[in-house]
Amino acid sequence: MTRLRYQICEPASHSFPLKTVIFFTTTAKEALEVPPLCNPSNFLIEHQIRVISFDLPLHNEEIPSFDGVKRWTNHMEKTQEDILSIFLSEVSEWIDQNLDPMTPLGFMGISRGAFLAAHLASYRKKKNPLVLFSPMHDLEYPWLWSDSKNQPLFIEKFRLNRICPFLKDCPLFLSVGNNDERVNTHQLIRFYEELIESKKKEQSRNIPIELHVFPSIGMYGHGTSDHIFSQGASWMHHML
Repeated sequence: MTRLRYQICEPASHSFPLKTVIFFTTTAKEALEVPPLCNPSNFLIEHQIRVISFDLPLHNEEIPSFDGVKRWTNHMEKTQEDILSIFLSEVSEWIDQNLDPMTPLGFMGISRGAFLAAHLASYRKKKNPLVLFSPMHDLEYPWLWSDSKNQPLFIEKFRLNRICPFLKDCPLFLSVGNNDERVNTHQLIRFYEELIESKKKEQSRNIPIELHVFPSIGMYGHGTSDHIFSQGASWMHHML
């Protein structure tokens, strides 16, 4: 196992078992200390929830976070190495080794972090609640690749719709801006519709899958407002 870099933030007072959320953004420090990325963790702490975050692959405090996903795909083009599956395996092992199995556990993330949170839940095959703020849908956005012919075949498994059969049975909170040019609003709405269609086949009506579409803010319309972060944290508190 490589050395995972992580940080933990616990509420000042809490009851046991301590509700816990694994929260991915870019680096652990940004997730827990740097606004606005840390705002979801602050809302979770207000709900007496412990928050644990990890540096994502090829992310650290010395290099800019903005091009982090591009670093993933550049590395994959050069090495054909599936660094994301390695990361998911290591985080899953860390959870098993360090958290009580009775701990109420949820997964949350923003953009690339939400993408990995969904895949971590699928990797573990446990139906933990998920809050995904403006998640990437896959690794196949044109801006991620210098030459589409060099895309490794394994990236196909990272399409969120590939894990619909698992995610449809998880409590799930999705959000996206109404004009998000970075992750593509329409693509996420189609993903949500696919989840609902999968549940309809089971004649399920009380489906704990929500989609929140809000006015886009920030660069490429990819930002998330605090009221959505707060709603997601409250929803997670209720589900745990």
